[in-house]
Amino acid sequence: MTNNLCAAELAIYIALAIPTLYLLVQHGRPGFLGWLFLFVFCSLRIIGSALGLKSSSPTAGIISSVGLSPLLLATSGILHEARIYRVAGLNQKLEWAFALFYHIFVVGGVALTAAGSAKLQSHEEPAEKAEKIVKAGIAILTVCWVALVAATAITLIAPTKKSATRRAGTILLWTIAFALVFVGIRVFYSLVYLCTQQASLNPTTGSLAVRVILGFMSELIAVLAFIGAGIMTRSASKQTREQIDMLPVSHSPY
Repeated sequence: MTNNLCAAELAIYIALAIPTLYLLVQHGRPGFLGWLFLFVFCSLRIIGSALGLKSSSPTAGIISSVGLSPLLLATSGILHEARIYRVAGLNQKLEWAFALFYHIFVVGGVALTAAGSAKLQSHEEPAEKAEKIVKAGIAILTVCWVALVAATAITLIAPTKKSATRRAGTILLWTIAFALVFVGIRVFYSLVYLCTQQASLNPTTGSLAVRVILGFMSELIAVLAFIGAGIMTRSASKQTREQIDMLPVSHSPY
């Protein structure tokens, strides 16, 4: 049954990687970060499920933990795109500064989680020390999810633009609000497993029902929601460029 799940995951994410690449091109610069990391997430799931087909190796488990990083970063990037399309008077430099800070925070969290998981599985260091590293890493990722929830709520009440791209921003924003529920399920599933180390919650060798519902399905629903919203808003980047081109150019007399 484990091989069947890995095979299904492999086939599904290979199929989803194709429209994700298409959306990466269509959304252009405003959506570059979001769709790039969504493609990275699909790629990691392809690699992890391919390794899982061969054996339940420690590498497959580590990749499963690392996969949370691009999913959070994809959500953050798509939120960044939604804010560009929807929020009036947006400070672009400040937006990119926050995006950079968030990326560093997520990368730090997933690095601790992956390093701690590797040490637990290799038994190179005392289990207590490795568990502390893992818990610190997943705690950081949980805080990153909470930050996304807060940023989404703030964006929902922020002043909106009176432009054609506002609708695209609204679609992406409500999709993020929906997807964050399932991303949260996945994050808290990892949090509970890494803190309790219950065998039934193991993302690679645990209970099949738990892995399907809390792991596979929660991620898949979020990814499908993003792709659906991305297809609906694929022309927003072009509209943004057209609006910039239509702005009056001031000619200096000197």
